[in-house]
Amino acid sequence: MCGRFYLDADAEFLLNYFKIKYEPKIHVPEAVIFPTQSTPVVIQSKGERRIGLMQWGLRLPKVGRPIINSRAETISSKPLFKASFDKRRCIVPANGFFEWSEFTDDKKKPKYTVELPNQPIMCMAGIYTKQKDETGEENWRFSIVTREANASMGTIHHRMPLILEASGIDLWLNPESDYDELDRLLSYDIGDLMLNLVPQNSGDFNQLTIDT
Repeated sequence: MCGRFYLDADAEFLLNYFKIKYEPKIHVPEAVIFPTQSTPVVIQSKGERRIGLMQWGLRLPKVGRPIINSRAETISSKPLFKASFDKRRCIVPANGFFEWSEFTDDKKKPKYTVELPNQPIMCMAGIYTKQKDETGEENWRFSIVTREANASMGTIHHRMPLILEASGIDLWLNPESDYDELDRLLSYDIGDLMLNLVPQNSGDFNQLTIDT
């Protein structure tokens, strides 16, 4: 799953990396991104890639906490996700994410950073939509797609974000992509990940992951 991720990149780097032509005013509010916070998200609109800030977590009536993850296995059928999966897919840039080991009897679960070896950025697949908040104001919100853990991630957790490489980004972002190709992409394995144990005295981020 994914309940915290981190991004340390300026607007110029993101525009160049994702080959975005126009230059919006974007910034990264926090190095570590928590649910409900805003972060740069890449979409495709009218045949061009665009980037802007979106809030992390979809809202569901009568559910107090945001839906921050959406399972690849059910994303094409669940009502909350289906319309977004069909036409509103996005890429969530990150340098890496945090995960807490579920394979331990310790009360304080070991925390790890998870990154891609020798890669400047991690491209997590997501979906997005516009929703009203409690005041009635509409905001763009996103959810990170998760899949079953691969071999390296499976050493600490049974799930992980769906991470794409360059060859899959165009397919994922294109609203007109073939459904069968998207279905195959949902099980894409990015390969080896770099896991680093975070010292316990480095600060505590309370674990919050909702994977629907």
